[in-house]
Amino acid sequence: MEYKKSKLALYLISIINSALALANEEITSEIFNSTQSKEKTSFFSFSGQLSTFTKAGFNNVEVDTAIGQYPTESFATVFGQFNTYYDMLAFINNDYINKFEFGLGASGGGLVLDSTLRDGASFAGSGLNGGSGLNNNYFGGWLGYLLDAPYGSYPFKDNRYIMLHNAYIDLQTKYFNIKAGRYESSMDYHSGYVQGFNLDFHTSYGDSVKNNLNQVKVWWFSSYGRAFAYSEWLLDFYSVKTTLLDDGRRVNFGNHAVGTDIVYGGFKDSGTYMSGQSVLVRPFFYFYPGLYEAPGLKLVYEKQFGNGYGLKATIQGFYLHVQREFTTVGSGARRYDESIDEHSGNLNIIIQGNIYNYNVRIGYYQNFGSGNSHFGTYGNPMGFDFWTAGVYDIGASISDVINRNSKSAYISGGGFYDLKYGRLSWDILARITKSPRSDEESIALSISHAFKNHIALGLKLEWYRDTTKAGYNPGATLPGSSALSQTRTDDRSHAFITFDYTF
Repeated sequence: MEYKKSKLALYLISIINSALALANEEITSEIFNSTQSKEKTSFFSFSGQLSTFTKAGFNNVEVDTAIGQYPTESFATVFGQFNTYYDMLAFINNDYINKFEFGLGASGGGLVLDSTLRDGASFAGSGLNGGSGLNNNYFGGWLGYLLDAPYGSYPFKDNRYIMLHNAYIDLQTKYFNIKAGRYESSMDYHSGYVQGFNLDFHTSYGDSVKNNLNQVKVWWFSSYGRAFAYSEWLLDFYSVKTTLLDDGRRVNFGNHAVGTDIVYGGFKDSGTYMSGQSVLVRPFFYFYPGLYEAPGLKLVYEKQFGNGYGLKATIQGFYLHVQREFTTVGSGARRYDESIDEHSGNLNIIIQGNIYNYNVRIGYYQNFGSGNSHFGTYGNPMGFDFWTAGVYDIGASISDVINRNSKSAYISGGGFYDLKYGRLSWDILARITKSPRSDEESIALSISHAFKNHIALGLKLEWYRDTTKAGYNPGATLPGSSALSQTRTDDRSHAFITFDYTF
C-alpha cells in the first residue's frame, strides 16, 4: 500500500527509522532521492593472533666499550592479540553513514630469549651481573608516558608486557570521516599505533564513472602517543616528543599535521587485470609546538596497462625547521650521535614496476643536513625496514639511513605464487648507505608462506656490514662508551624467523 506523505513527514520518519533501527525494508525518500536496501550486519565481531618472533644475530663478541665493540643481539618473543569490533550499522540505516564502528583490543607477550643478558656488559647500578639487558628496547620497555620514569640507572627496568592497543571510534560518512582514540596509524610519518585522531572532509568531482577515484580531501591529524603491538615490537603508549616547562613539569603538546589530498583518475577491473591510471598530490604540514615545523609534498603516479604490467612512482620530501634553541647553536644538542641543523630537508624516491605476480623496485633516500633529527624517524615511508642495525647503537637498532647528510640507494625484486596449500612470497633487497657517521651495505632475502589454515611462516636472512667512522660512537647511548679513535667495521648480519596464527 502506498501512502502520500509530506516532505516533513518523510524527514521525521527517516530519523526515527535510523535511531530505532526499524529500517530493514526499502524506504523511498524525496529528501535523499534514492532507494536503498541494506543487508543486515553483525553487531559484534572479533579477530586475533598468536605469534612468535626471533632475531638471531651472527656476531657474538662480548661488549668492550673501550674499543667500541658490540655484538649483534638475539632475542625471541611470544605474542598474542585479541580485537573486538562493534558495528553500529546493525542498528542504524542512514544513507549518509558508510561506517560506524567501535573497536577494543588488547595485546600481550614476553621475551623468552635475550642475548644481552649475557653480553659481558656490567653497567654500574644496572642490577645485572655481566649483562646489559637491552632487548626490552624492542619488547616491553617502559620509561613512562612522558619518558620521565625515575628508573635511576641504565638500562630501564620497568617493563610492560600487556597493553590496550585499540580503543577507538571510527565514523565514515558521505562528506567527512573521523577516527579517534587508540588505533593503528595509517599516516606516512607515524607508524605503529596512535593515541589521537584523524579527521577529514572530502568530496568527489568530475566524471565519477570514467574517473572513479576523483576526490579532494582536506585532513587533520593529531597524535598524543605512539605504541607498538606486534610480535617484534611491544611498547606501550609513550610521547614521541615532550616539552619541559619553566616550572619543571614535562608535558606533551602533541604532534600534528594538516594536509590536502587531490586524487585524479581511476581503475577498472577486467576480471583478470587492472587498467587505468591515477595521480595523487598531497601537500602537508607537520609540527610539534615549540620544537619543529615540517612542510612537505608527496606525489604519486600509478599506471596499470591492463595486461599484467604496471608502474608506480612516488616522490616525496619535506623541509624541516628546528627551533634554534634545540640545535647545536648555543646548546650543544645532538641527535643520533650527530649535530642538529636549524634548517634541513629530506627526499624520498620510489619507483616500482609490476609484471604479473612479480615486482621490481628502486629507491633513493637522502637527508640534506639533519632532516630526520626530530621528524621522520617515528614513521617513514622509505620502502624498507630501517630498524635493523644493533640495539647497542643509536636508538633501538636504528640504521644510519636516517642520519645527518646520509644518502641511501636500494633495489629490490620479488613475487608470489598461489600454491595448493597457500601463497608463497619472496623478496630480495640490496642497499648501500653513505653518511659522515657510517657506511652500510646489506643484502636481505625474505621468504614467507601463508597457509590456507591461517598459519604463516616467515624467514629473513640479511647480510649487513656497518662501518662506523673515527670520531663517532657506536654505543652513543651507553654508559662508559666513547668516540672511536679509528674507523671500525662490524658484522650486523642476522636472521628473522616468524610464526603467525590468525583467527
